[in-house]
Amino acid sequence: MTVRTSGARQQSIWASVVSDDAPALRTWLLALGFTEDLLVPGESDGAIHHCQLDWPEGGRIMLSDTGERSTPCRPGTCSLHVVTADPDAVVARAHALRATVVRELADQADYASREFTVADPDGNHWTFATFAG
Repeated sequence: MTVRTSGARQQSIWASVVSDDAPALRTWLLALGFTEDLLVPGESDGAIHHCQLDWPEGGRIMLSDTGERSTPCRPGTCSLHVVTADPDAVVARAHALRATVVRELADQADYASREFTVADPDGNHWTFATFAG
């Protein structure tokens, strides 16, 4: 087994996402702009036991195949908020992936944010927004 790591340390809370096809979801997230920090191969051929993906502007998610880890999490049950200074660039990448758009890119009237929401291949919702709290 080969474990790859970048050595970067993220100071934050990390969301854990499970997928019935973690390699496909990993590829999808990399295409949106995440970068890979760590990859631990799974027991079965091509599976992912544990993968850490970083958002370039800060934050990290953990990803694994559903059969690789004991977890109460199920694919398609997460809703994640990713802070970005350039949601227009991210939505362009999402459109290039033919991602399912849940909420179109818009400026919010109630609070200062430009944001959109897409569904990943498992059905999880990912909101990319300028709003950081």
